[in-house]
Amino acid sequence: MKIALGMIIRCLDHEMELMSFINNAKKYGHELDFVVVAYTIPHKKQTEDNIKSAIPFYAVDINNPAFCNEQMQQLGLPKATIRTLLNCPVDTKAGLVPYGFNRMIVITEAILRGADVLFFIDSDIVPSVLKKTPDGNILEEVDFFKAHLDQLNAGADVTTGEYSGYNILPPATFDGMSDFLAGVQKFEMLHYWQTSGSHRCLVFQQENVTPKPCNKILGGNMAIKLSAFKKLPPFFSSYYTLGGELFLCRGEDTVLGAEMAHSGVSCIDIGLNPMHYTYSDYPAEPDLKNDPSVQNRFYYACTGWVGRNPLLNYILGKDLYETREYQREQLERGLKALSEYTSNPRFNTVLKNFDVSWDSLDRYIKEFENAYKAWKTFVELVDIA
Repeated sequence: MKIALGMIIRCLDHEMELMSFINNAKKYGHELDFVVVAYTIPHKKQTEDNIKSAIPFYAVDINNPAFCNEQMQQLGLPKATIRTLLNCPVDTKAGLVPYGFNRMIVITEAILRGADVLFFIDSDIVPSVLKKTPDGNILEEVDFFKAHLDQLNAGADVTTGEYSGYNILPPATFDGMSDFLAGVQKFEMLHYWQTSGSHRCLVFQQENVTPKPCNKILGGNMAIKLSAFKKLPPFFSSYYTLGGELFLCRGEDTVLGAEMAHSGVSCIDIGLNPMHYTYSDYPAEPDLKNDPSVQNRFYYACTGWVGRNPLLNYILGKDLYETREYQREQLERGLKALSEYTSNPRFNTVLKNFDVSWDSLDRYIKEFENAYKAWKTFVELVDIA
């Protein structure tokens, strides 16, 4: 079984997080055959050399995925199909690339280089878990690859899990929390967020977890048998613009999970939650009320959620008119409360993002259908064991 490790990143300016996984595999006796990283901003050659000294390494320029292009031409794929799969749909000068497109470049490279299994990690994840002990919180390295491989070897097609560390919802308390979460389609998090005064939105690795079936994939903590893509659509997410600014829709893994539910592909939550440096500076607690950097991070999470939801609801078969009207009404109230709580009027502008994203739904659908069609053409021609 040929195993690849994949990651997407704007600029590979250092190798620390990536090497932590490479070293983790070596420490626990797992052989990785190669690593694929998709990037948008050029990096120093020394960084690549440092990684290549440890493992075969392929850095893929999003603007010029040359190996994929060459291989697809040799397969005889139509030029239009190649363009759909490999031409970045946005100007990447700012380093922004739709998350789904970015992930699929890594997956395509891994398939064409003969991988059977691909592990995906994000650049702010490490192969350690955060545990709560009587003596305080500790970070403990774990056998990350074994936890996934055990379930893949037992028959799962996809393995995934949550994260430890700070949740993307920072500790907060304001009257409009329920309205806000309904508006961004994360209402299931209400009790968790409302009780953040006690747990401070800090998630710990639980002991004695039992792997269980799921349809929720987290793209930064997953492994997949690449043969599963014979039945699956590609990761997909789009983008929209407002006031001359490009915004990326979140949820490329959510869309894949929604499609996976009726595909016959089995997914297991392994219960292992690697540490996610959500707000970069753990153990400092994110202060949504007063910290501009935390507010900025959360603002872009909000614009990504409202970007995700139109297509997600289309795929889920929801009544789109009723959903849009309900979410907009809730969001308007929730954003007003959030803006007052943070003394940051910028959050009120997310309502415009909501409108622009919903107005873009026809484009999202067309892009998704075109990507799915092109992907099916590719997987039918390529040899995926």
